[in-house]
Amino acid sequence: MMIDQLINATRKAITGWRASRLGPGTTLLVLMMACISHLPAQTQPIWGEGLDGTKVTELAPSGTHVLVLFFVASDCPISNRTFPEMQRLREKYELKGVTFWYVYPNDGETMTTIAEHQASYDRNGHALLTHSPEIVRLGHALATPEVAVLHRSGSSPWLNDYAGRIDNRYVKFGLERPKATEHFADDAITAVLAGRKPAPATGNIVGCSIMSPGARR
Repeated sequence: MMIDQLINATRKAITGWRASRLGPGTTLLVLMMACISHLPAQTQPIWGEGLDGTKVTELAPSGTHVLVLFFVASDCPISNRTFPEMQRLREKYELKGVTFWYVYPNDGETMTTIAEHQASYDRNGHALLTHSPEIVRLGHALATPEVAVLHRSGSSPWLNDYAGRIDNRYVKFGLERPKATEHFADDAITAVLAGRKPAPATGNIVGCSIMSPGARR
């Protein structure tokens, strides 16, 4: 709506002689209120769909301060072999009020595929199917498997504290340790829960590239 239209609409809303008696300050205030009333309402982002088909607009319940996103793929062998560690972390920290999501960001994933995949690897975990770039950008994700640890204060937006490897089990393609000796995700979640900044991510992620326009390059 143009400014002159708003002025006319505002003056019509004020009856007769009162409009002519308005001082400059009052007129400006009424005009500003009219402008605000015509602003479009902000819409919540849709992060993806849960396994029940519900559109997910809130990643965690009110009062949750720490959020963990595991970026995974049903057809990535390294991602699949990392599920036991991801499940261990979920079971450990959900008891402390942390919210977890297994995020399936690749364009080729379907609800049927990820439902079957979750049933095989962690049937009690919450899964999110998304073909939108927003959550990939939120997690600063590049590959699967990868973890993002985020926090928020009150109703403020989520802030990314750690994005990177889950542990150091995989050195490079074709070379892995019998078991991890460094647990980056575990350490990062512990730090954020304690109100500390976790150590920054180190090393290259060994896994499968995310096939989504939101993946960082």
